This record gives sequence, structure tokens and C-alpha cells, in this order.
Amino acid sequence: MITFNKILLISLITISANATSLKEIINSTIENNENLQSLKIQNNALNKTYHSVKNIYNPSINIGANYLKLDGDVRNVQIGQTTTAYAKLSIDLYNGGKNTALKKQKEYEYKSGLNNELSNTRQTILQVVTMYFNTKTILENIKVLNEKAIALKAQYDRVKTKYDLRMTTIDEVYKFKSEYEENQYQIDELKYQKEVQLQNLSLVSNLDIKSLDDVVLPNTNNLEYSKSTTIKSLEYQIKAQEKSKDILNASNMPQIKLQDTYNIYNYDDYNSQALNDLPEQQNQLMISLNFKLFDTSTNSKIQSATLAKNSTIKKLEYLKKQEEMNFKLSKKRLVTNKLKINSSKSALKMANSVYKTVKVKYENGVVDNIVYLDALRGKIYNQAMYKQSLNDYEIAKANYYFNSGKNYKEVLSTWK
Repeated sequence: MITFNKILLISLITISANATSLKEIINSTIENNENLQSLKIQNNALNKTYHSVKNIYNPSINIGANYLKLDGDVRNVQIGQTTTAYAKLSIDLYNGGKNTALKKQKEYEYKSGLNNELSNTRQTILQVVTMYFNTKTILENIKVLNEKAIALKAQYDRVKTKYDLRMTTIDEVYKFKSEYEENQYQIDELKYQKEVQLQNLSLVSNLDIKSLDDVVLPNTNNLEYSKSTTIKSLEYQIKAQEKSKDILNASNMPQIKLQDTYNIYNYDDYNSQALNDLPEQQNQLMISLNFKLFDTSTNSKIQSATLAKNSTIKKLEYLKKQEEMNFKLSKKRLVTNKLKINSSKSALKMANSVYKTVKVKYENGVVDNIVYLDALRGKIYNQAMYKQSLNDYEIAKANYYFNSGKNYKEVLSTWK
């Protein structure tokens, strides 16, 4: 027995040493989760798009060359071959505010994406915390059922010995055997659930997780609600949609464009007597004005953009109410779970006391096996409920933290 206990102790120490902490899982999730990495890449793309339209005058410089050759009946005053090299500068002097609106639209889309990334990171962390403590509950349930298995095995051996001595009936032996086998099935089922949870945690965090460390989240003080990054993301989305409407309206305004082109020419195959004053270089400055009098699609597109913005506004209004409600409920849940811990702790003390009394009475033949098994079930059930209430309280803490709208980095800085 001493040797067995030593082996068990060494085994527990090894498991503890290889256990993964909640902080490790969260940090790996933030750094290595593929969904979060995808959002970062999308935001980098939005950032590049924003920088591409940052200059509202949309200047561009182009260089190029042309080669022209005439064949057939070429007139005496025509040039057979002309080579042209050019450099062209183009600037939008005024386009109804389109480029300004486009710049702001892309800026708002980028900021909306950043806040959406923060929101998804927060939700993913909360998912990790929930899975972590649900897994801890499963592990605790396995532990208490193993304790139940030890008690059932001891009583089975005891009644089996009595049956062999013809001191009890076979029914009592079968009763304990069936109860023990049912308990083993429940343990195997929980082990499967544990494996599922660990695999999901490994998938989310990109870590190979075999066992979990013990952790208790810091107690929460009175937090105040502030709007979350989800709300901020929608607010920027609404601003971007408003700018989309401005871009469409700008198409009905005058469009003024400046172009300056510098050309260098080279000529071959021509009559130098007839054409003796050909330019070798030339600069061309052009200012163009364009005004749209009528089209059939702009008004419909503006109406569509307005409806899209109004839809997002309604979504935002609902989300604000939902977040404030969830924050208040998470605060109440925290208080309720604390009461549940005290209640389940008292119930466990009573169940342990009842079991000790009934066990003595059963072994002395005062009560039957039905009463004993009921007392054992009560003890195991209340033990499991107490452990679950502790883990549910940790999940409630995390929900209270994140439903307050606090930045996840600020929350994590207080966790061990």
C-alpha cells in the first residue's frame, strides 16, 4: 500500500509538472489562433487600402512611349515614322469631395476592422476560459466517481465474502456489482468528454494540451460598464457607410482635373523640305471640367447606401441594450454563484455526515444496501456539485470582466 501511494504521488507530480496553465493557453490563443490571425491579415489589407487613398488629390505620374508608322499612300506632308516618349502628371483639383470621402471611408473601415479584431479576441478568450473550467469540472467529476468506485469495490468485496460464507444473498452481491459497473461506465463517458474538451482547447490555442493546471481568477471589484469594441466597430461601420453615400453624391458634382504632359519626338521617313519645322519636344497643359447632367443609377445607389446605414444603426441600438443587460445579468450571476458555493458546501457537509452514519449502520446490519447506496450517491452528487459551483464561479468572474467592456489586455494583466 505504501508503494502504491508513492507511485500515485510521483504520478500526480509528473502530471502537475506537465500541466498547461490558463494563462499559457490564452497567450497561445492570442498569438497562434488561425481565426484571429486571419482577422489581423484582413486588417493589414484594410490598412494598405486606406494608405492607397490617403492623398485626396490622387496624383499620378506616368511615363511611356509611342511608335507610329505609316505605310501605303503617304502624302508628301505626312511623316512615315514617329517615335514619342512622354511623362504625364495628373491631379484631381476637385471632384465634389469624392476623394476626401473615400479617404475617410477607408479610414473608418480600417478602424472598424481593428475593433472587430479586438472583439473577436475577447470572445475567443472567454470561450477558452469557459472550456477550461468546464474541463476542470469534468476532471473533478471523474475524481469523485473514482472515490465512489473505491467505496463500491470495498462493499462489493465485503458482501462477496459474506455470500461465500452463506451470510447474505446473491441479490446483495449483484446490487453492488451492477452499481460498480454503472459507475465505471460514467467514468469512461466523462473521460471521453474530457478528451473532447482538451482537443477543442488544443485546436483553439494551437497547443498540445494533455492536462490542466489549477488556477483561481482574481476577485472582481465593482466594475462600471463601458461600450465594448463590438459597439465601437459598428459605430465606425456606420461612419464608413455614411461616407459611401457622400462618394455617390460627389458624382453629381463638377469634376475638375489637371493634366500636364511632356513629350519628346523623333521622326523618320519624311520630306524635310516640306516639313522643316517639326517640334522635338513639347509640353501640354490641360484642365478639364466634367459635369454629369443625368444618370439612372446614382439615386438608387444612394437610397441603398442610406438603407444599409439605417439597418446598421438599428443593429447598434439593439446591441447597446443587449450589452448593458448582459453586464447587469453577469453581475447578478456572480452573486448567485457565490451563494451557490455556500449552499453546495453546506449540502456536502450534511451528505458526508449522513454517509458516515449510514455506512456504520449498514456494516452493522441496521439498514439495508438501498439506504447505503442512496447515502453514497448523495455524498458523491453533492461533492460533484460543490466542485462544479467553484468552477462555475470562475466562469462567472470571466463573464463579468468581459461584459463590462474592459479591454482584454487590461483584464489579463491581473490574471496569474
